[in-house]
Amino acid sequence: MSTTQPVKPSSLQVYEADGTPVPHVDPREQMLKVAAAAFTRSGVYMDPDVVDSHLYEIADKAACSLLRDRWRDDFPLSAYDELLATVAAFREVLGLDPTPTGVEVFNWAALQKRLAMQQIDGQHQQYLVQFRNGPFKGAIMPFHGPTGQGPVKKLTLPIAWGDSTERGRGTAIYVRSGDANDQQLWPYKLANEVPEDARPHITAVSVRKDV
Repeated sequence: MSTTQPVKPSSLQVYEADGTPVPHVDPREQMLKVAAAAFTRSGVYMDPDVVDSHLYEIADKAACSLLRDRWRDDFPLSAYDELLATVAAFREVLGLDPTPTGVEVFNWAALQKRLAMQQIDGQHQQYLVQFRNGPFKGAIMPFHGPTGQGPVKKLTLPIAWGDSTERGRGTAIYVRSGDANDQQLWPYKLANEVPEDARPHITAVSVRKDV
């Protein structure tokens, strides 16, 4: 009986025709290079290690735009929804942290609304809040407040920063900065310091089995 141990596939060395060893290439690093090259075709030049952050930025902008434009009757929201789903799928393939789909964005917004309602005693009604700056810039979300008095004066929302390797978590505090405008939107401004690359921390579920 042979006592030779089987060779693991991962330990096999590949050689060129002239006998030169072929350097091992990490599949994930190779995929990030391919992704970076694809962005280059569109005129966006980046290194492979920036793909993660760039995809986060795309998802962040699409999520805030979805929350802003869903109140318009003349805008094809499916464009944002498809973009979010595409970015989420792309990140799963690359093995990066998940970003939200359109459904998850709406579910997350509804959760923030329910959490904010815990501040209110007595009669209340719904108002539309518009974020003027910070991680949530451009987003419009419904929040409750005392009847006839406007939405709650302070909102605390979850944020994230960094990439899949260096993750950061925290909160953004927004305060009401005026009365409703002609569109019945109540303005809110950021009231605390947050990292420059902070973004909304919207709950997203990974479909990868290894997460």
